[in-house]
Amino acid sequence: MVSIFDPISVVSGILGIIQFGIDNFPQEKPSASTVRITVGLDIQGGLSNSGGDLPAVTLFNEGGGYLGRKTHPGKISSGDFHDITIEHFHGGGQQATYALFAAHNDAICIAYTSITWPSGDQYGWTGDWAPTCGGNWYYSNVYLSGSNKKLDCMWIDGNGDQPQTGFQVHWPEFVNTTENPLPNGEDGQKAKVDYLCNSGPPFKMYENPNPNSIVFWPQPDHQSSRDAPATESLATEKPLSARFRSMQHGAPASHNQPGGLTLMNRHLVISDLDQHSAAGLCESATSFGPDFLNTRTGTFCRMANKSIWPVCDGAQIVDNCFDSGRMQLVINGISARNQPYQSIIDWRSENSTVV
Repeated sequence: MVSIFDPISVVSGILGIIQFGIDNFPQEKPSASTVRITVGLDIQGGLSNSGGDLPAVTLFNEGGGYLGRKTHPGKISSGDFHDITIEHFHGGGQQATYALFAAHNDAICIAYTSITWPSGDQYGWTGDWAPTCGGNWYYSNVYLSGSNKKLDCMWIDGNGDQPQTGFQVHWPEFVNTTENPLPNGEDGQKAKVDYLCNSGPPFKMYENPNPNSIVFWPQPDHQSSRDAPATESLATEKPLSARFRSMQHGAPASHNQPGGLTLMNRHLVISDLDQHSAAGLCESATSFGPDFLNTRTGTFCRMANKSIWPVCDGAQIVDNCFDSGRMQLVINGISARNQPYQSIIDWRSENSTVV
């Protein structure tokens, strides 16, 4: 019987169920799995670099066996989704329980990804896990059709602008089931989050160039042997070169965030959602993206130095504040920017879009 599993999401360390609508999944295809990738959404001008090269996607079965790969799926625009169909190399009906996403050179910020197996079973994962697990992230304007929450998105990039070059997901571990329900207590929740973020096979971020292998649970019953070491599986039909092996297990890729940050400084995102906290963005060590203004709370996050400023009100607050009329941060009576923003990206409620 075809099954749609409700994915587990996390907000501020609290686990919950997030409802995926049927239109958040790709169509079923025989002898192939189809993966959907949705990137950070903007309304006007584009969230700079949130659209770009789709990652290479590689699928594995529960035993770590290679099933198939799409190396260059193409480009994707900001706020769009793209379905990637991957024919199974052997055993067309096998379950693609692991997926590996490896970035190319144009960064994307993934809000959610989902998969439909040849059997019709469907799973999903959201970018909300990025800030919790220590990945680079930003807010998005993506609503799931079955949810009233806008998702965070996770940055990946292959050229060093972002620390994460890719990540793996073990789909069945990001669902709530009667056999393995979400824990209720605080300690149980923390342990579950720690397990999903840090034990390896459920979700693992990569910083080495061109990741093409995963870690997976030993068989037959990893649930009863979680202390056993995870195993590595290569996503290739040919042996890796010695040079690639040294890159894979040596030093991570260099991180060139200053150049990317300069690019991001040219844009401003505006939101009026309570969940889009300017303070929360600024206070996160791993957030990355344009300057951010929340008009509901009257706070502004200057991303270049992660500083928080009030909005000028023209009465009591007239200096050392963000002037929302001129779209300028004013410090000691002087505008902090030499040039206006290249684009103002408006995510306020009237501009929301369901994906």
